[in-house]
This record gives sequence, C-alpha cells and structure tokens, in this order.
Amino acid sequence: MISTIIVEDDPVFRDMLLDMLPKATTKTKLLDTCITLRQAKESINKHHPQLLLLDVELPDGKSIELLDHYEDKGSFEVIFVTSFDKYAIEAIKKNAADYIMKPVKLDELNDALQKVEKRLAIYEKLEKTEELEKYVRTIKEQNLQENKIMINTNDGAIFVKVSEIVKLESESNYTIIYLENNKKIIASKTLSVFEEMLEKLNFSRIHRSSLINLTKIKNIENDAGNYFAKMIDGSLVEISRRKKKEFFERIAYNS
Repeated sequence: MISTIIVEDDPVFRDMLLDMLPKATTKTKLLDTCITLRQAKESINKHHPQLLLLDVELPDGKSIELLDHYEDKGSFEVIFVTSFDKYAIEAIKKNAADYIMKPVKLDELNDALQKVEKRLAIYEKLEKTEELEKYVRTIKEQNLQENKIMINTNDGAIFVKVSEIVKLESESNYTIIYLENNKKIIASKTLSVFEEMLEKLNFSRIHRSSLINLTKIKNIENDAGNYFAKMIDGSLVEISRRKKKEFFERIAYNS
C-alpha cells in the first residue's frame, strides 16, 4: 500500500478523490487530508507519506512552494490534481510522477498511481546490496576513471586521478573534493564546473551540494523514506527528492 496524503481545498474534488482511491487498482493507505500548505507541511512532517495528491492553487499559496520547501529533504512522490494546465512544465521540473486535470477519471488516477508504484519498487530494489554491487561492477568495467584531472587550489594546480575521488561537496564558490585515504582538497571552482567535467565519467549530482563517484557507493540507506548513498569512506550523502528519480533509474536500468 502507498501511504498517501490528499492536499485539496475544494470539498467536491476532495470527496471525489476519497471515493476513487479505494476503487483504484494500486492500493493506497490514506493518512490525512489537508486544505492549506500549512496543514500539508504539518502532516508531511508528522506522517512521512510516500505520496501527495496535490492541488496546485490553495488558500495560502501555490503548492509549487511546498515542493520548493521539500526540494532537498522531502521523500514523497507527487501527483498533481488541478484545474489548470499552465503548471505542467513546472510540475515536470519538480519531478512530479503525474499531472491530472480535474475532474479526475479513475483510469487516469490508476495510471498515475502505477507510475508511483513503479518508482517505489525501483527504490526498494536498489536498497538491496547485491543489486547495487552489480551496478558498481558494471560501471567499473567501463574504465572511465583512469585519467587525471587538473584541480586549481589556492596553492596552485595539482593533478588527481579520477578514480581516487569519492565525492565532491559545494562550499560557497569553492568545492571540497574528498579522496580515498581520507584526503581532501579545496578547489577554487564551483561544484557545477566539476559536474560538467565528471558526469560523463560515472559521477552523479544527487543533491544540490553533492556530486558522488558512482563507483564508490557502498550501499543505499533508507531513513523513514529519506535516502542516502553510503560511500566507501563511511560517509552518508543525502539523495534529494528532486534528484531521486533520475539517480535511481540510472542505476536500475544499467545494472
């Protein structure tokens, strides 16, 4: 069952969803219903749902603001349910599972719930160590990390072998590069510069402040729906809600 919160201020459409959910092919467990962004935040923090059925325009603001608030720390999936099609592009950018126009039809709700179910199944699959190890072995065999890159520091330029990098973290206009053997370098370039340089070499930006070497992942940890990549140095790097689908699908479909 997918634990679900409905965020909808119109009682007619709220009752429609309450009537449809038990009839849907994918089973859900309703945790709460909310009519404002404030109530939704309180409910999310209390219940930690897997899914929000989310209206766009609410009495105290637009629900896009809610997703901005939970961009890095929220673990839930989202299905927008709205009377307005003008927010569809924004919904895609926010990694929504689906975007349904009112009045909702049962077959549309079924399709949307199945997309969420598929995402959750991928997340669960990759929590299994053997699946992740299979992926890591596959990308290591590509031998994309044998070259060195030049890193500019305040003390001058140094050369580092790509395969020695575990992760990179943003620090204002600098980047902290963590290497094997607990070494680190402070580089005088932003994380975005390194992302452009390293993404094609099996690195992934899993958070706005973190870029990790995919060959250095030990396992994936799930803490109440919040996912973390545990690296070979023992550190935990949070996988943001916005980056989660892209990251997990990259692994799932290449393992």
